[in-house]
Amino acid sequence: MLINFGGHTYAAGLTLKWENVKEFRNRFQKYVDEHIEPYQTEATLDIDAVIDFKDITKKFHNDLKRFAPFGPENVKPLFCTKDVFDFGTSKVVGREQEHIKLELVDSNSNNVMNGIAFGQSRSARYIKSKRSFDIVYTVEDNVFKRGAVQLQIEGIRPSENE
Repeated sequence: MLINFGGHTYAAGLTLKWENVKEFRNRFQKYVDEHIEPYQTEATLDIDAVIDFKDITKKFHNDLKRFAPFGPENVKPLFCTKDVFDFGTSKVVGREQEHIKLELVDSNSNNVMNGIAFGQSRSARYIKSKRSFDIVYTVEDNVFKRGAVQLQIEGIRPSENE
């Protein structure tokens, strides 16, 4: 069915005639149904360390930057902070209201951290409920506030004690 296929290590491409798309789709779905395990359909995040907001200092951030450049063979470290709360000022943003601009405080240090959660507005209601939640994130430069740090939130879930 394929006229051509290929790509580089981190990309794939294929070429097929338009009239074969439906059959290709059917065969592809059949293969997936027969070979993919249920656990393989859920996204997972490999956390490098569980830390508190008090650990995110200027020195820590500068040390992280020394590991650059980041890419497929050198991914940015992912951190988890448990039992965080909305500081009261988090809000949904974006043209389609799809992102959350966060101001968070953790239960161990009372340090306020800014963050952005792209495409995760579905969690906004829980965040505003004043219940604790856990986050997974990378530590980034805030491009709008020179010299400031912000968390790029990759995952949000209710805390285990909730």
